[in-house]
Amino acid sequence: MSKRAKYLWWMCLLMLSTAASAEWRTVGSDEFKLLWKTLVHTELQVNPEQPLPDSGDILDSGYDKRIIIRYHVGVSAERFRDMTLDALRDNISPERLAPHWAEIEEFANWYLPVSKGDHYQLSWQQGEGLSLVHNTQLLGRIAQPEAAALILSVWLGEAAVSEAQREAFLQAWRQSLSKK
Repeated sequence: MSKRAKYLWWMCLLMLSTAASAEWRTVGSDEFKLLWKTLVHTELQVNPEQPLPDSGDILDSGYDKRIIIRYHVGVSAERFRDMTLDALRDNISPERLAPHWAEIEEFANWYLPVSKGDHYQLSWQQGEGLSLVHNTQLLGRIAQPEAAALILSVWLGEAAVSEAQREAFLQAWRQSLSKK
């Protein structure tokens, strides 16, 4: 391949990646620190072109959202799995969880351990479902909206592991909507 062809190829890839990422906007970010050490940095992103959900709920299945978590420490896959399942069991009734438990466990089993510098990305997009990406590797996708909303509630809803982070994200999200 000639230099010009390589250049054009890379420019096309750059434009495509820029166009794909342009639909997402960070509306909130937060860091979890222990004393002076940052453990994780988390971002909430939405597509700014989409309308506010009629329900006013960020977990509405008609509303696209993304959470990116960047790790500054290592964490085991088992810890992620236990945290997710425990948060759901502790905060949501067994009757609500039961119809979606198979999808929730499937999702929790996708987790991989992380090292400093790794990141997870959880994205809900209409028509695609809830995807979990570790760095650049797609680990899986849940198509069922109710199961996806329950899983996302670990960060944005009633099962939030960090209520302070959830409230900060929801406040930042509401403020970003008022600027439209």
